[in-house]
Amino acid sequence: MNSPIEYRPLAVALSIGGSDPSGGAGIQADLKTFQQLGVYGASVLTMITAQNTLGVRRVEPLSTELVIDQLDAVLDDLQPIAAKTGALGSAETIQAIHERAQRFNFPLVVDPVMVSKHGDSLIPEGEAGQEVIQAYRRLMPRAFLVTPNRFELEQLTGIKLNSSQDVAKAIHDLHQMGARFVLAKLGDVNGHSEHVLGSGQENIAIQTNRFDTQNTHGAGCVLSALITGLIALGETNLKQVVQRAIRQISIGIHNTHPIGKGRSPVETRVLANEPNELAEKN
Repeated sequence: MNSPIEYRPLAVALSIGGSDPSGGAGIQADLKTFQQLGVYGASVLTMITAQNTLGVRRVEPLSTELVIDQLDAVLDDLQPIAAKTGALGSAETIQAIHERAQRFNFPLVVDPVMVSKHGDSLIPEGEAGQEVIQAYRRLMPRAFLVTPNRFELEQLTGIKLNSSQDVAKAIHDLHQMGARFVLAKLGDVNGHSEHVLGSGQENIAIQTNRFDTQNTHGAGCVLSALITGLIALGETNLKQVVQRAIRQISIGIHNTHPIGKGRSPVETRVLANEPNELAEKN
């Protein structure tokens, strides 16, 4: 049984991303995750989606002006300790956030969401989609940590990931673009779920058991929210933060109960207060 949540009133985390009305991903998943950590969550919406556990039916980006008005309203009143981005929608919005982020005095975790767990695109097609990718590349110097999945890493770097050497080269390229740290979410590698954390000096592979389940809706959002929330709580050892977040995602996936008719969301209600000694074992 999880220990009671210890609320930290000064631990404020900000999520900038899209809405998932089914509650499994996006802003909703981020705020649930922050709450489970005892972190106060603020949010800026970038797009409205019509989606559920079966897939994404419609994506409607909000105007860049409205996104920035929301961001300014939060920053004029609250002081986030850490922030994260999710699906940002348009190149114009990404560029506007990039400009605002130059004044951030807190770390920014960039989750460059381009596709849903169902394989539905969350960025425009064609030339507009390429502009989004270019805008994400320009955002990299503002990223304390960037957390691309395999597809997103290939899109951002133009490198097809066929080997561990390809992964190392892609991580190196993101560092060259300006990202301080990189967490590559590679999915199934030789029967395990593999993540690679790159610091610029070394790459650390983190493997966990891979569960035979499709109930992973929102896993990427929850992972980046866990990392952001732990940073907001004052955790400074990024390797330990990432290891703990990955372990917690495994717990959430393992404890997922079927919700909806499709790919069930990761269970965020089991993510509260992992004992510190577990984080120190690695």
